[in-house]
This record gives sequence, C-alpha cells and structure tokens, in this order.
Amino acid sequence: MKVVAILLAAGSGKRFGEKKQFVKLKGEPLFQYSINTVNKIDLITDLILVLPEEDMDRIKVFSFKNVVKVAGGKERQESVFNALKKIEDADIVVIHDTARPFATEKMFLDSIKNVKNGWDGSITALRARDTIKEVKGNKVIKTLNRENLYIIQTPQTFIFSKLFDAHKKAKEKGVSGTDDSYLMEMEGYRITVNEGSTLNFKITTKEDILLANCLLRSKSTL
Repeated sequence: MKVVAILLAAGSGKRFGEKKQFVKLKGEPLFQYSINTVNKIDLITDLILVLPEEDMDRIKVFSFKNVVKVAGGKERQESVFNALKKIEDADIVVIHDTARPFATEKMFLDSIKNVKNGWDGSITALRARDTIKEVKGNKVIKTLNRENLYIIQTPQTFIFSKLFDAHKKAKEKGVSGTDDSYLMEMEGYRITVNEGSTLNFKITTKEDILLANCLLRSKSTL
C-alpha cells in the first residue's frame, strides 16, 4: 500500500508573532524536524510540504523522500485539501502539523498500522489526566468524565480516498473542523486512536520555543 505524508507548515503566525514553522531550533527550521522523522520511515514514500504561498520559492527542503511543495490556504482545512488534490496515487495518507517537532516514528507507524488493519483512520491521542470541567461565561457547568476524554494530536492517518471524500463533502456543505478526523466522523467513518505523548506538544507561543530548546538540550546530554 502506498503511503503519502502531508506536512503542514503554512501558518501565517498571527498568534505567534512570526511564522513559527521557520523559527530555528538548534540551527534547523521547525518544519525540518518533522521531515527528519518522516525520512526515517520506509513505509512513507512521498512527502507533500504545505507552505505559505509567498514562501514557496525561497524555502529549501532537505529530504531523502520525493517532495512536492504545495501552497496553503487561509485555514488549515483548506491547506490539507490543497495537498490532497495534488496526490495522484495513494492508498493511505498521513497528516502532521510541523508545529509538533517531537512526534516520534512510533506514532507515525502505529497510526499507519491501525489503518492497514482495517480502520478508516487512526489519530494520535493522549488520555486526559487532569480533571476537566465545562465552563460557560466563567461559570462551571459540570465536571466531565475524563476516562472517556482524550487530547488529540497529530500525526493522523486515513484511507486516502475516504479522507478526500470527507473533505470534498465538507467543502460542499460549508462544514469546518479543527482536525481532519472531525470531517471523517461527520461522514460516519470508523476512527481509532494510537498513543500520543506529553512531549508531542504543539508549539503555539514563544514559551513553547523555550521548552523545545530545553528538551533538545536534555536529549543531547542523554
């Protein structure tokens, strides 16, 4: 089965203050860490890197894989759909946010394995460990049962044809979601989870860059 990876690095950086995907960690841009991980996975043969349209020509990519650069859209969902439309031949597609530089090979492989074993999709997830409450207008409404709650991460892996179908129907219906599994759920596809990690955090603020650099320093001393 042919497996293609889509790596999302098309954010505008409005919340962060600059395009975080290009911020350097130990001399390498943030997006390169995800490429480095995918390069180690033999099951993935091709890579689509989604970038801001204005940066398409200037960004140089180091990869052992076949790489296609694609311009992103205004929102994440549009960026993914732009990438899906560039895929001509694939059975399975893996989608990962490059703002999560510490996703492991195992996360990618576990999610691919689940889809190969019959699931329509497999999403990296971390079981909620803290008490979680629903709050509305600063008022606590209720305490949720954390046994059934997971924090969702990427990579997320899907049957390519089914994900493409879900995205196409979402566009027709004007439906938007914060991740691809939501669009799959809307169409009734079967999704499972594979194990995530607290270290697979998403870099969202400047403080997260500090944490990432601390983690890289600790890894280098192990």
